[in-house]
Amino acid sequence: MIKGLLPAIERGGVGVQEAGMLFIRIEEVDKVEPDLLQALIEIDQEAFGKGGMNEWFLPPFIRRGRVYVLWVEGKKQPVGVAECMITWGQPQCAYLFGIAIREGWRGQGLGTRFLREICRRLQGMGFLILDLTVSPDNVPALRVYRDKLGFKTIAFHREEYGQGEDRLLMRLDLTQQVSVSGEERQYQEGGGQ
Repeated sequence: MIKGLLPAIERGGVGVQEAGMLFIRIEEVDKVEPDLLQALIEIDQEAFGKGGMNEWFLPPFIRRGRVYVLWVEGKKQPVGVAECMITWGQPQCAYLFGIAIREGWRGQGLGTRFLREICRRLQGMGFLILDLTVSPDNVPALRVYRDKLGFKTIAFHREEYGQGEDRLLMRLDLTQQVSVSGEERQYQEGGGQ
C-alpha cells in the first residue's frame, strides 16, 4: 500500500501544475508490493548500476526507513525513487541514501521538485539536517544539491565505494527555508502551499 493516495494538494505534497511544469505526485511507500518494488529497483539500477537498490535492500528501507516515489500525471509507472534513513547517533539528522529519476525524464526539473518536497516532509517530521553523498564528478546532481537547494559540502571521502569512487558529503540545514527557483513556490519550515 502507498501512503498518500489523496490528491497531493490535500495532504501537503507537491500537487500543483504550474506554467510549463508537469503535474507530479509524491508518495511514501509503506508496504512491499512486488510490481512497484521491481519498477523502483529498475529506476535505481538504471541510475547507479551495481550500486543501485535490489530486492534485498529496498524492502528494509520500505519497512525501516522512508522510500518516496515520484509519479507524473498520466503515467502508470513511477519516474523517480528516493530512500532515506536516520543517522545513527544523530536522530534529528536524516540521510538521503539515494535519489534517482528514470532516464528520459531527467533534465526537466523533476529531481529538484522531488527532493524539495522530501525536504519539506522531513522538516515536518522534525528533522533538522539532511545529509547525502555524491560523486564530485556528478555535475547535474551538484547543480541541484548545491546551486538549487543550498546543500553545503562538509567533507570529502576518498574511495568511499572503492577505487576511484570518491564522494562529497553534503549537508542541508532543514531549519532554514527550502529555497526554490522563480517559477516554483517557496516552502517555509512546517509550511505548505
